[in-house]
Amino acid sequence: MSMIDFIDEHYDDTFAATYRLLEEMVRTKPDEAQAHIRRTLTSLYVRQGNDWTGRGAAGNAGMDATIAAHEAFLAELNSSRRGERP
Repeated sequence: MSMIDFIDEHYDDTFAATYRLLEEMVRTKPDEAQAHIRRTLTSLYVRQGNDWTGRGAAGNAGMDATIAAHEAFLAELNSSRRGERP
């Protein structure tokens, strides 16, 4: 497996796992989920910019996938609450 394949797989796995976690959060705590996702995104964006120790390609891919999953889930959650179709 090449490094690029490994990074792509890591991104996909992280995105999928994060998305499933968010789905479970909405299922179990629907009233708290949106605020939690927004707070988490704020923290993730700060962490993404504070890479002075050098996370490396795999670490950056995991961070990017986590942010992307939160953003995608939040967009879907908001569109479903407005009655829109994704």
